[in-house]
Amino acid sequence: MSKSQNFIDISTHIGCKIKETRKKAGITLEQVSRILGITYQQLQKYESGNTCVPVEKLYDISVIFNIPIQYFFEGIKAADIYSQTLYNEELIERKTDSHLNIFIIDSNPEDEFITRKVIHEIDKEIEIFCIQNESNVINNLKRKELSLIIPVPDLIFMDINISKQSYHLLISEIKKEKYIQEIPLIILTHSVRVEDLLKVYKNGAASFIYKSLDFEIFKKDMKICLEYWSKVVTLPSVVKRDSYNNIESQ
Repeated sequence: MSKSQNFIDISTHIGCKIKETRKKAGITLEQVSRILGITYQQLQKYESGNTCVPVEKLYDISVIFNIPIQYFFEGIKAADIYSQTLYNEELIERKTDSHLNIFIIDSNPEDEFITRKVIHEIDKEIEIFCIQNESNVINNLKRKELSLIIPVPDLIFMDINISKQSYHLLISEIKKEKYIQEIPLIILTHSVRVEDLLKVYKNGAASFIYKSLDFEIFKKDMKICLEYWSKVVTLPSVVKRDSYNNIESQ
């Protein structure tokens, strides 16, 4: 069986039902959000499936549109829920993957080239994809502007200077996006300030690495980093790939 046949994202399914119902009723996001006592941005997140709808809000929505709450679950089969249960409750062993897909987010072409060169000298098998425009980061990571053959990254390396004034907001935005928030985000920088360090970790980055101007030192640090993430850590992407393969083989 294919993934689409037996693995349904329930939050996305419910969100689509809410959006479809609202549009049929000719009611705007602002009108519904005002009644629910939330912002229209929050309602957008419910409708897109990026945020789970609390049961009390789902009940309120059913009252607003005068429809039974079970309507939002129509089309979800027991097998779909069972597959998600297997995925969510599966016990895992230590899993490693020497092959990595890495996204580099860096607006400076020279710095990006050096980072790519370092990684390829460490391991030529690593697949590297680059994003240089801050405004396209989220869409690219969610593959809205890329070919479907581009894989979801195992790791993200982001130069702190991609957004000099609001880099911490960009990190926070990445970590709020449902489909990419679990990907380890590693910050690279030529300078380390206490304020930067605290903001980076506060907003969900996994690591903060000093990018030495000495190529060999930078290469040594990156080698340690990549060995850690590929050989020691069990990456979310590796677990997901194995879980999907297990579901498909059933």
